[in-house]
Amino acid sequence: MCGATPSGLAFLRQYYQQHPVDLDDDNFATLHEWFLRELSTVDSLAGLLNDVERTSYRNLCSRCHKRYLAIKEMLANKKLLAGLRKAESSAAANLADYSRNASPSLTTTQLTSFRSWRDSNTNFQSSNLSALLDLRNCENAVMVGSGAFPGTLLWLRGKFPRVHYVGLDIDADCVKMATELVAAMGFDNVRFEQFDGQQYDFTGIDFVYVANHVVPKKAVLQQIARSPSVHQVVVREPTPVGELLSEAVRPDLPPRSFQMHLTL
Repeated sequence: MCGATPSGLAFLRQYYQQHPVDLDDDNFATLHEWFLRELSTVDSLAGLLNDVERTSYRNLCSRCHKRYLAIKEMLANKKLLAGLRKAESSAAANLADYSRNASPSLTTTQLTSFRSWRDSNTNFQSSNLSALLDLRNCENAVMVGSGAFPGTLLWLRGKFPRVHYVGLDIDADCVKMATELVAAMGFDNVRFEQFDGQQYDFTGIDFVYVANHVVPKKAVLQQIARSPSVHQVVVREPTPVGELLSEAVRPDLPPRSFQMHLTL
């Protein structure tokens, strides 16, 4: 592992040959963190992969990245929850210490005045959500793919504490863990539901945040578009190299509506 060459294709093949899905959690996390560090140094793999390789590598890497996020989120949840129960930290604890952001950087796509997929206005912004969002007039917000440790949702709640938040996740264990955490933090305006964003009724929701690991993003966005109350959507998606890790929504957006402002 330590002898990886700087070639993006070489380290990708090396990762694949390690059979990461067969490793126990600790060894898997160590290997995947190495993979993420190496991946962050690569500008593009597009010209190096044929269609078969691209499909095979993407299937493996996306599966592994979801597993990695689940491991890190559960550890972060347990650590913070244990501290809260021992009165070692408060609800105002610095949640930035528990960030789940992974390398390479993610792009934030903002869909404003969202009514239909084809008519949406799109902007690609940096990952600085503080500069992107203004939820002062928002009453109800939903995060699709909130996870076991809902770091982004808790960050939003810290910035906009008067909004009512719902976190959706298809994993019952994630919902249970996140519910226990916010109960310990004393937040009465945050709740979680086991739900697939493709079937959720977004009626009455003002703002929706779609996490990076949500699949399929297009189907979720189409479901959101059926609710006229939604005025703003933010979609977290990967940069081109990061598309090995999760699904990108950009290829499905109308090209003429693109306004590129990448400052990553």
